[in-house]
Amino acid sequence: MRARISACSRHPVAWMHSAITRRRGVVGRTPVCADDVLARLGELPVSEWTYGFDHRSVRHLGPMAQDFAAAFGLGYSDRKIAVVDANGVCMAAIQALYRRVVILEEARGSDIESAS
Repeated sequence: MRARISACSRHPVAWMHSAITRRRGVVGRTPVCADDVLARLGELPVSEWTYGFDHRSVRHLGPMAQDFAAAFGLGYSDRKIAVVDANGVCMAAIQALYRRVVILEEARGSDIESAS
């Protein structure tokens, strides 16, 4: 009998595929207010750092997991930021920004038309 090997042990970056989500198998989907997500993201402290195990020349950029968890309440731990949660926050914020750009472009277009 062959032992089953998990994806994480087969390839060191296989965990990245966990960010793929589909409707089947997901419960409790709730729409979010993208403007609210954008406002919370705007208040989230972002810093640059080096992990203790990395060489000092290796730099990373982003929020601390505890701050992310406090701002969004996502994931199963306040010690790690799941890729799927970071992606979701970024996508919601991008949607909010897109809607704002569309409103500004429409307003600018009507200002140009009224000036003609």
